[in-house]
Amino acid sequence: MTYTTAGLRCGELCGLQVGDIDLMSRTLRVRHSVNRGRTDRGRVRIADTKTRSSIRSVPIPDGLIPVIGDHLRQHCDWTDPDAMVFPPRRVKIMSQTTLEGQFRKAREKAGRPDLTFKSLRASHATLLMLRGGTLREVMDELGHSSEKVAIKHYQ
Repeated sequence: MTYTTAGLRCGELCGLQVGDIDLMSRTLRVRHSVNRGRTDRGRVRIADTKTRSSIRSVPIPDGLIPVIGDHLRQHCDWTDPDAMVFPPRRVKIMSQTTLEGQFRKAREKAGRPDLTFKSLRASHATLLMLRGGTLREVMDELGHSSEKVAIKHYQ
Protein backbone atom coordinates (compact mmCIF):
# COMPACT_ATOMS: atom_id res chain seq x y z
CA MET A 1 0.00 0.00 0.00
CA THR A 2 2.43 2.67 -1.15
CA TYR A 3 1.27 6.12 -2.16
CA THR A 4 4.50 8.08 -2.14
CA THR A 5 8.06 7.42 -3.14
CA ALA A 6 11.55 7.97 -1.87
CA GLY A 7 12.55 8.44 1.71
CA LEU A 8 16.11 8.12 0.45
CA ARG A 9 19.06 9.16 2.55
CA CYS A 10 21.21 11.95 1.14
CA GLY A 11 24.05 9.55 0.28
CA GLU A 12 21.63 7.14 -1.42
CA LEU A 13 20.30 9.94 -3.61
CA CYS A 14 23.84 11.05 -4.54
CA GLY A 15 24.69 7.44 -5.42
CA LEU A 16 21.80 6.84 -7.82
CA GLN A 17 22.83 5.58 -11.23
CA VAL A 18 20.76 5.47 -14.41
CA GLY A 19 20.49 1.67 -14.13
CA ASP A 20 18.80 2.07 -10.74
CA ILE A 21 15.72 3.58 -12.35
CA ASP A 22 13.25 1.43 -14.25
CA LEU A 23 10.58 3.68 -15.70
CA MET A 24 8.72 0.76 -17.29
CA SER A 25 8.18 -1.03 -13.98
CA ARG A 26 8.01 2.30 -12.11
CA THR A 27 10.66 1.36 -9.57
CA LEU A 28 13.84 2.86 -8.19
CA ARG A 29 16.46 0.54 -6.75
CA VAL A 30 18.65 1.63 -3.87
CA ARG A 31 21.83 -0.45 -4.23
CA HIS A 32 24.53 1.79 -2.81
CA SER A 33 25.36 5.11 -1.23
CA VAL A 34 28.31 7.48 -1.46
CA ASN A 35 30.95 8.30 1.11
CA ARG A 36 34.61 9.24 1.38
CA GLY A 37 35.78 6.06 3.08
CA ARG A 38 36.06 4.87 6.65
CA THR A 39 37.88 7.96 7.85
CA ASP A 40 35.56 10.29 5.90
CA ARG A 41 38.53 11.50 3.87
CA GLY A 42 39.49 11.28 0.25
CA ARG A 43 37.40 11.34 -2.87
CA VAL A 44 33.69 10.66 -2.87
CA ARG A 45 33.05 7.11 -4.04
CA ILE A 46 30.23 4.66 -4.60
CA ALA A 47 29.97 2.58 -1.44
CA ASP A 48 27.73 0.14 0.35
CA THR A 49 24.44 1.28 1.78
CA LYS A 50 24.24 2.16 5.47
CA THR A 51 22.81 -1.27 6.32
CA ARG A 52 21.94 -4.44 4.39
CA SER A 53 18.25 -3.61 4.78
CA SER A 54 18.90 -0.29 3.05
CA ILE A 55 19.16 -2.19 -0.24
CA ARG A 56 15.62 -1.97 -1.57
CA SER A 57 13.26 -1.11 -4.41
CA VAL A 58 10.78 1.71 -4.01
CA PRO A 59 7.85 2.58 -6.28
CA ILE A 60 7.84 5.69 -8.44
CA PRO A 61 4.44 7.42 -8.65
CA ASP A 62 2.96 7.72 -12.15
CA GLY A 63 3.17 11.52 -12.04
CA LEU A 64 6.95 11.44 -11.59
CA ILE A 65 7.66 9.09 -14.52
CA PRO A 66 7.74 11.86 -17.20
CA VAL A 67 9.72 14.21 -14.93
CA ILE A 68 12.35 11.58 -14.22
CA GLY A 69 12.45 10.53 -17.87
CA ASP A 70 13.02 14.15 -18.95
CA HIS A 71 15.77 14.56 -16.35
CA LEU A 72 17.55 11.40 -17.52
CA ARG A 73 17.42 12.49 -21.18
CA GLN A 74 18.49 16.08 -20.53
CA HIS A 75 21.11 15.70 -17.81
CA CYS A 76 22.49 12.16 -17.94
CA ASP A 77 24.01 9.68 -20.30
CA TRP A 78 20.78 7.70 -20.07
CA THR A 79 22.19 4.94 -22.31
CA ASP A 80 24.87 4.09 -19.71
CA PRO A 81 23.45 2.23 -16.68
CA ASP A 82 26.49 3.27 -14.60
CA ALA A 83 26.05 7.00 -15.34
CA MET A 84 25.15 9.11 -12.33
CA VAL A 85 21.56 10.39 -12.14
CA PHE A 86 22.82 13.65 -10.66
CA PRO A 87 26.14 14.28 -12.43
CA PRO A 88 28.18 17.08 -10.87
CA ARG A 89 30.10 19.48 -13.09
CA ARG A 90 33.68 19.03 -11.88
CA VAL A 91 33.87 15.56 -10.38
CA LYS A 92 32.46 12.12 -11.16
CA ILE A 93 30.19 11.67 -8.14
CA MET A 94 28.15 14.26 -6.27
CA SER A 95 29.03 14.52 -2.59
CA GLN A 96 26.48 14.71 0.18
CA THR A 97 27.90 18.12 1.09
CA THR A 98 27.16 19.44 -2.41
CA LEU A 99 23.59 18.10 -2.38
CA GLU A 100 22.98 19.50 1.10
CA GLY A 101 24.32 22.89 -0.08
CA GLN A 102 21.91 22.90 -3.02
CA PHE A 103 19.07 21.90 -0.70
CA ARG A 104 20.01 24.76 1.65
CA LYS A 105 19.71 27.26 -1.20
CA ALA A 106 16.33 25.82 -2.23
CA ARG A 107 14.87 25.86 1.28
CA GLU A 108 16.02 29.45 1.86
CA LYS A 109 14.50 30.51 -1.46
CA ALA A 110 11.26 28.78 -0.43
CA GLY A 111 11.30 30.63 2.89
CA ARG A 112 11.76 27.41 4.89
CA PRO A 113 15.21 27.61 6.47
CA ASP A 114 13.99 25.20 9.16
CA LEU A 115 13.82 22.24 6.77
CA THR A 116 16.65 19.75 6.49
CA PHE A 117 17.26 17.02 3.97
CA LYS A 118 16.29 14.55 6.67
CA SER A 119 12.94 16.37 6.96
CA LEU A 120 12.05 14.97 3.53
CA ARG A 121 12.69 11.45 4.78
CA ALA A 122 10.59 12.00 7.90
CA SER A 123 7.79 13.58 5.84
CA HIS A 124 7.77 10.58 3.54
CA ALA A 125 7.43 8.20 6.48
CA THR A 126 4.70 10.28 8.09
CA LEU A 127 2.67 10.61 4.88
CA LEU A 128 2.97 6.89 4.22
CA MET A 129 1.64 6.09 7.69
CA LEU A 130 -1.14 8.68 7.49
CA ARG A 131 -2.30 7.09 4.24
CA GLY A 132 -2.56 3.66 5.84
CA GLY A 133 0.96 2.32 5.45
CA THR A 134 2.04 -0.19 8.05
CA LEU A 135 5.17 0.04 10.16
CA ARG A 136 6.64 -2.80 8.05
CA GLU A 137 5.98 -0.85 4.81
CA VAL A 138 7.62 2.26 6.26
CA MET A 139 10.61 0.21 7.38
CA ASP A 140 10.91 -1.38 3.93
CA GLU A 141 10.73 1.93 2.07
CA LEU A 142 13.21 3.67 4.36
CA GLY A 143 15.54 0.69 4.55
CA HIS A 144 15.27 0.13 8.30
CA SER A 145 15.94 -3.24 9.86
CA SER A 146 14.96 -2.19 13.38
CA GLU A 147 11.42 -1.39 14.45
CA LYS A 148 12.87 0.65 17.32
CA VAL A 149 14.60 3.04 14.89
CA ALA A 150 11.48 3.48 12.77
CA ILE A 151 9.26 4.10 15.77
CA LYS A 152 11.73 6.42 17.49
CA HIS A 153 12.26 8.65 14.45
CA TYR A 154 9.07 8.42 12.45
CA GLN A 155 6.07 7.68 14.69
